[in-house]
This record gives sequence, C-alpha cells and structure tokens, in this order.
Amino acid sequence: MEKTVFFANNTDDLLYFMKTSQNLEIVGGCTRIEELPQKFISTRKIPDLCKIERHERFLDIGPGVTLSRILDLGPNHLPKVLYEALMSVANPNVRNMATIGGNILEKNQKLTLFAPLLALDAKLEVESQNEKRTISLQNFKALPEGFFLRNIRIPLNDGDISIFRRAGPEHSVDENTVSFAFIAETERNTISSVALAFAGPFAFRNKDFETSLAGIRLPLSKQSVAEIQELAKEKFAEDSRDIMMNDVMRQQFANLVRYAFEQLM
Repeated sequence: MEKTVFFANNTDDLLYFMKTSQNLEIVGGCTRIEELPQKFISTRKIPDLCKIERHERFLDIGPGVTLSRILDLGPNHLPKVLYEALMSVANPNVRNMATIGGNILEKNQKLTLFAPLLALDAKLEVESQNEKRTISLQNFKALPEGFFLRNIRIPLNDGDISIFRRAGPEHSVDENTVSFAFIAETERNTISSVALAFAGPFAFRNKDFETSLAGIRLPLSKQSVAEIQELAKEKFAEDSRDIMMNDVMRQQFANLVRYAFEQLM
C-alpha cells in the first residue's frame, strides 16, 4: 500500500495538516522507525523546530535539532551528563540524523537522553491550534492529542558531581538498554541536593527520596551508602510495581545507585 507523505515548511503548515488529515503521524529523523507510517508528515524543513538558543541558565533546543548539532556546542557549553549521554548514542552517522525530539518521544522505550534530561529538570513546550503548554519531563507520558513538540528547555546545571551511565548493547537499543544520571550538589561537607534518574522500560525519579538525602553529612560511610541504596531500591520497587521489570534491570539500578553515592565517600 502506498504511503502518503506531507512536508511542512513552518509550524502553521504543520498545524493545518494535523487538523485536516486524520491518522497523521509526525516524523523527524526516522532513525528508530523500522517502517514508516501509512500517512506521515516530515518536520525536517521547519526552521522554528531546528533552533538552538543559549541563555545564561538554560538552553532552548528545537525537537528537530540533530544530536550532532547539540554536540557541536562542545563539552564546556552543555551539562556534563547530557554531553556524555549524547556521545554514547550509536555513532556519528546516526547522530547526524537522529533528533533530540525523536529521542524523547520514542513510544516503546525511554531512550538514552531521557534520564539526563529528567535529572536536569528539562521542560517540554508543546503547542496545538489553540493552546501552548509547558510540561515537566517528570510529568510527561505522551504528547496530548492535537499537540506537537515545539521546544525543549534544558537547565544548565552540572552540580559538584555529575555521572552518566548507559547499560545494554553498545551500538543499539533493546529491552535491556537503560540510562542513568546523577547530579549532586554539596555545601560545607553536606549533601545539599541530589537528582537521580533512571530510564529504560519506564522512567524513574523520586523527589521524596532525593529530599530525604538533603543535609546528610559527608563523606559517606560504607554503611551510609548501603542504607541509601536500600532506600533507593524500595522507592524503585514501589514506582515500578506495575511495570514488567526483570531482576537484571533491578540489579543494574542498585549497582548504579551504589556507584553514584560511593563518589561521595
């Protein structure tokens, strides 16, 4: 069966086609699409969705920006966890085509950038024919009906300790692929704040767990690390209760948590 493809030159075009054409799917770089939808619209020619704007405290990045273009900003102009996550994605050829929007909006798996963006408190700016909304990545499940992703706002926060790790196949993504990001701020030999995010079959970040760590004295002891790891495992089990989670992934999470907090010993 023939496929129907539309091309939008601007966001007005995009909104028009979304309104007038049923069952239309939006595609960008197509690097994770095994088979194109029957009816889709390409956003690659929309300048507003391919912008990068750097501000003092945050970056605005359009969903159509390729991972290579973001990397071109350099390690001194990106949060460490994000730069390392970008570098871990496949290879330069894939990064030349893959877009940040496609990485975030993948339906069946939270891909490599999700954990670092979640730890950084990234926000998604979405738009429809009649409304604009800002959604915290923490609360994001899927694009609301009739909306497209216009911008990703990323705080420029490195913390005193920043860690990114990816587990799974080196140059591909499968059901065992996970990413992990950890950002810690310290002050006067105490933990002042922690952001810890895990992404794979689902995304995990628990603010109650993070808040409970504020004020803990440093350096941590082995016992303190073990206690923090157990608390993190409890929160992880609670949040993933309804998710098909295998023992390997639970152990991956526990190991990553232990490694992160060992850096505070």
